[in-house]
Amino acid sequence: MPPEQRTPRRRNRRDEILDAAGALFARHGVDAVSTRRIAQAVGISQPSLYAHFASLQQIQDEVAAEAFARLEQAISSADGESPETQLAKAVRGYFEFGLSHPHAYRIAFMLEYPADKPDPADPSVSAFHQTDHPGPRAFGHLIRIVGLNRPDLSAETVLMRSQSLWASLHGLVSLLLARPAFPWGNMQELVDEHCRLACKMVFE
Repeated sequence: MPPEQRTPRRRNRRDEILDAAGALFARHGVDAVSTRRIAQAVGISQPSLYAHFASLQQIQDEVAAEAFARLEQAISSADGESPETQLAKAVRGYFEFGLSHPHAYRIAFMLEYPADKPDPADPSVSAFHQTDHPGPRAFGHLIRIVGLNRPDLSAETVLMRSQSLWASLHGLVSLLLARPAFPWGNMQELVDEHCRLACKMVFE
């Protein structure tokens, strides 16, 4: 029998389960978290959890999708404005999402798996093989924005430049979250400078 999702009470319980799972994933890593552990954090039995989610994989997928949905909103917030404004706001939005929602960012991009699992069923990676998921949609917005700013480039070059831009943004955000004790300079000035350079790379 499929998991029930109809009543407001069950919908609220689903949210509690997803919130607890997200906190555990961010703190301990996906591989260390079981449905039993999630159920204990929520204060329900393991069978009760399965009334809302069919599997641990479904929980992982939904937690990751929620995080990516926030990122998609941040990147696409300037739709309809000039190409330059869309680029600037997308880059800034990426940083604001990552630094304002570190919990969600870690779930989307920074969860680690054991080294003995070379090809894990990582929802944050497998999502990019789906056609309707906020992960690939978020990246699709970035590709579109880069293409608007560089109509002179081939589709292949736009894709490569978009991937380089994404990697650049992720690099600093993940470092700031993973190594907060590093002697960084003024945080706001650092982010401002990185945003400036990230936008500039699109036009080089």
